[in-house]
Amino acid sequence: MSVNLELFISAAISIFVMADPFGNIPIFLGLTGGMSGAERRYVISKASAIATVILFVFALVGKPFMDLLSISLNSLRIAGGILLLLIAFDMLMGSETRTKRTDGSPDEDIDSIAVTPMATPLITGPGAMTVTMVYMNEAAGMDKLLVLAAILIAMLGSWLIVVNSDLLYSVFRKDGTRVLTKIMGIVLAAIATEMMLAGISGSFPALG
Repeated sequence: MSVNLELFISAAISIFVMADPFGNIPIFLGLTGGMSGAERRYVISKASAIATVILFVFALVGKPFMDLLSISLNSLRIAGGILLLLIAFDMLMGSETRTKRTDGSPDEDIDSIAVTPMATPLITGPGAMTVTMVYMNEAAGMDKLLVLAAILIAMLGSWLIVVNSDLLYSVFRKDGTRVLTKIMGIVLAAIATEMMLAGISGSFPALG
């Protein structure tokens, strides 16, 4: 049985980009500013674990939910592509709305911060959930296991970056993390375009 490496790689990259670990570094440092190094690692690890569980849930129940609402895969591709494109523009234009929306008070419990806003919506937002559902619905048979594996790899990669946020931020500083976020925004825009084109060609075969 052949392994669909293209599906696996595409899903892993898409989910990793949606998690935006480089862009989240300054936000995470701000949210965990009063914590010790051990507490910061604990919060980031817990947030990453919760984010992984959230994506697994969407991967496993997304298809039945779509069937219940009579939503086709092509419709999800187009809608997901538009959503990802908007997020990519946000990353490229350097919008600060996400940071302002997720500022937490100093008195918040560290476990609460791990769940919200770190696990969701920062690591796992609507874009990551949509991408997961799209790839899971495109996968057939055992390929669905590849999507689940892609989620694990993407979340592990994101965790490795944000858990070392102190070190990375000291190397890249604010400008460096902005550049990395913009590069990831370009990649995400390309993925979003391909997703929309696939949905349009599937809905209108005559255009293919």
